[in-house]
Amino acid sequence: MNRYFFSSFNLLAVIAFFVVSITEAFSQDEIRYTADILNIPAGADVCGLGDAGVVLPRRAVASWWNPAAASFSNHFEITAEIADLYHGLSQTGCFAARIPVQNEIGVSVVYVPFFSGDIPLFDKIPGLPNDKESWSDGIPRGYFKNNQNVISLAMSKIWHLKLPRLPGSGYPLPLDILAGGGVKGFWQMMNPRGINYYGAAVNVDAGVIASIGLDYDLESKQTSRKIMIAAAIKDFLPNRVIWINSPENYVEKMKLTHSYGIAYEDRSGQLGGNWTVALSLKKQYEISYHAGIEAEFWNTVTFRAGISDRTPTLGAGIHYKKYFIDYAFRFDKIDFSYMRLTLGFVNN
Repeated sequence: MNRYFFSSFNLLAVIAFFVVSITEAFSQDEIRYTADILNIPAGADVCGLGDAGVVLPRRAVASWWNPAAASFSNHFEITAEIADLYHGLSQTGCFAARIPVQNEIGVSVVYVPFFSGDIPLFDKIPGLPNDKESWSDGIPRGYFKNNQNVISLAMSKIWHLKLPRLPGSGYPLPLDILAGGGVKGFWQMMNPRGINYYGAAVNVDAGVIASIGLDYDLESKQTSRKIMIAAAIKDFLPNRVIWINSPENYVEKMKLTHSYGIAYEDRSGQLGGNWTVALSLKKQYEISYHAGIEAEFWNTVTFRAGISDRTPTLGAGIHYKKYFIDYAFRFDKIDFSYMRLTLGFVNN
């Protein structure tokens, strides 16, 4: 077993070195003044795995990525997260709870706030182009905030089925189907030039996850290897954000987002630990690709590495009895921060 452990650890070290070495080449370089709050990453464990959250239903925050995850666990769980964005200029957080109800139904509640901090206001005065150009560049006319909030309520149900096999080829494989939906409310406040602009909207999500066991131990009644396939659609109602005090004729539509993913999980211990590999793609304005690999040793210490589109990510976590802590870091030159920390409690 020690030989398997050291070989697995060496493999993880090589992956981490690879991620660090390509940081400069793949980091994004663009200016951002706010956050796409309805699609902002949440959950340090998912962020460490390259934001492949659509197919990672383990934590309470998973329903933020896929509402079908609400019924994945029959244990009560609560988590709290804090993260810095944009070199600490802005902050975000995440508070999530997963509550098993009955009849294989689960409910999840997720609250995600975004606090922009002070944003320089570089807008020019109204007038002809020559009037605007008369102002010197690089000097802000003031500062304003752009704070946003989302609260999401998801509910899903899990069906435990058996996948038939050819006669004599073994015990029927376990097949779990999770399907659910969620409703969420969004509100936003900006105050440029001392004028308060309020925005609000409501929309719904839907998702499905299929978990296929590749083996089954009759003695322990557990599956040690499985494949998960998932799909989620977010904001599929053709709603728009309703603004108060907004500029005349301004319309902000909510953009449909759909995600698909596949993951392989091996908890047999034959590789020196518990391993998870996840792949996903997301389509909003354009297609982005996400991938991550996770290794857990002694059912306690976890290491993660991933790629979120072109941005490398790393993460780690510790799970002790009913408590866990996760940390993630994103190698993005603009969205650069050392702080993304999640604390959680699972009543198992």
